[in-house]
Amino acid sequence: MKTFFGLWLSALFMLGSTAIYAQSYAEEALIFSRLSSTGSARIQAMGGAQVALGGDYSSAFSNPAGLGFFNRSEATLSLGTNFYNSTSSYYGTNTKDSQGNFNIPGFSVVFHSDKENGKLVSGNFAISLTRTNNFNQNFTYQGINPNNSLLDYFVQQSYGTYPGSFRDDTDPSYYSLQRLAYHTFLIGPQNEVSPHADSSVWDTYANQIPFQRERVKVNGAQNQVNFAYGLNFNDKIYFGGAIGLASFNYHSKNSYSESFDNAATNNNPYPLLGFNLLEDYSIKGSGINATIGTIVKPLDFLQFGLSVATPTYYYDINDSYSASVTAGWNTYRYVDTTYQSNTTQFVRGNNNVITDTISQIIANYSLSTPWRIKAGATVFIAKHGLITAEVEKVNYTKARLKSNTDGLDFSFDNSDIKSLYRNVFNLRLGGEYRFKNFRIRTGYSYMPDPYIAQNKVDNSISGYTGGVGYRTSKYFVDLGFSLTQWNSMYRPYTLYSGNSISIDSPYVKLQHSNTSVMITFGYNL
Repeated sequence: MKTFFGLWLSALFMLGSTAIYAQSYAEEALIFSRLSSTGSARIQAMGGAQVALGGDYSSAFSNPAGLGFFNRSEATLSLGTNFYNSTSSYYGTNTKDSQGNFNIPGFSVVFHSDKENGKLVSGNFAISLTRTNNFNQNFTYQGINPNNSLLDYFVQQSYGTYPGSFRDDTDPSYYSLQRLAYHTFLIGPQNEVSPHADSSVWDTYANQIPFQRERVKVNGAQNQVNFAYGLNFNDKIYFGGAIGLASFNYHSKNSYSESFDNAATNNNPYPLLGFNLLEDYSIKGSGINATIGTIVKPLDFLQFGLSVATPTYYYDINDSYSASVTAGWNTYRYVDTTYQSNTTQFVRGNNNVITDTISQIIANYSLSTPWRIKAGATVFIAKHGLITAEVEKVNYTKARLKSNTDGLDFSFDNSDIKSLYRNVFNLRLGGEYRFKNFRIRTGYSYMPDPYIAQNKVDNSISGYTGGVGYRTSKYFVDLGFSLTQWNSMYRPYTLYSGNSISIDSPYVKLQHSNTSVMITFGYNL
């Protein structure tokens, strides 16, 4: 089972917040560990900075001590929409794609309780939902690859495999993409063309230059339900704790194709017109974590905040996968020199389309994400507004995968996590100007590249935010805008030269941007 999953994850898969394309289980661990800036429309408009702020339902996720600032009960609902755009560059061809979606990024209920017990002023209990990642993205790339084809990958991966393995459903090779290529005549063992040759060495019947195209469409989200409590001591010191129930639902559909226009003419001897690979992949996971925090207010105009979140333990992650390959042939007679009964005649326009499918495969495993430590400060400018900032420490090398299924081994993936990633400090900065009941906000966020190095592509994420608000003693409405930009790299497949990745392995350079709009309605109970 692990052989199969390692194969397709390392070759043909992408995942998806921000930079969400995974090509291995190690990168999958990064996706669910690298959380985007979260919070209400107010917090989003200020770059996501909130650890030293308080008085917002977002504190239940970021720093539960901030719940201590509430002096009444409150209910909120947030609505959002995202407009994602991508530009790919592949062998000199640029391609644009886009996707939009509506979502509910958060809601909450905060229950206020006056204590009047010495220095203990009040306590507040909150139940909230926070969207921590949005996976809704598309990208498309296309171009002429002068160096190789996906068929070369199938040939290389099939080396050492005998054809009988592709007919035995107890053999891991039976669940590989190579099996689909074999059953659609895209590749074959050498003994098919040379009698009694080594049948564990493989060839392809096409040697044309391919036009390659792939569209990847991703849907889903990562969310967390928080049960949090915050205490207010003498309006100077605030403490809080929370239990978080995390979950994610990720689904991607990949449509990859290669076509050979020069094979379509009657005078051209090349037999293969082209082929399509369709993949459907989903991941669902459930987990739990805890957060504790404090906010100290030494002066009326100054606050300091600190919170620590334990690793999220995703104790139940399930993968499901299916794929199909369809090959189109010109008028062509396939001859098996060793087994004459396998000889097949393809007639264009008749039986020239061959399809094979991999049945759905399911794996079960667990993931522990890194610790998250946040620290920040807020400065109030009389009654005119505030400036707040925070820094978040996340060491991505500490993520760990563990199998819940016999036969799955993550030792290599965990080794990759240690060698590929690094410790980072995420920065968030925001400000708010107040005029009577109106609010104007702006902010900035920066998430450094979590990779030590990756093909000279900077995977850092920058966010530019703003928004407005209107508040009364009974209700409030906040509107937040954000523009997030980042770059990434995607490999359609990986070829090797010895133990190293071949310099001819293709890769796509991607530029991403996501514009989001969020509105939060709040009502004091």
